[in-house]
Amino acid sequence: MRLQNIKVVLAVVWVISATVIGLVAGVSSAGGRVALAALGLLPPIALLYLWNDPVQTMSESINRARR
Repeated sequence: MRLQNIKVVLAVVWVISATVIGLVAGVSSAGGRVALAALGLLPPIALLYLWNDPVQTMSESINRARR
């Protein structure tokens, strides 16, 4: 599985689990909904933008050049 696919799956699972937890907990106040939205959306957004592919190592670049 590619890194991009893993990140998307983790983000979707995080958002769904945050939504389910909010429904089970019965969040009804405006502040609670804002907190739930922040905790449900900010970590996946950070995950998608900050988790990058590792840089190519020297041996990988040599092997690629040899092919």
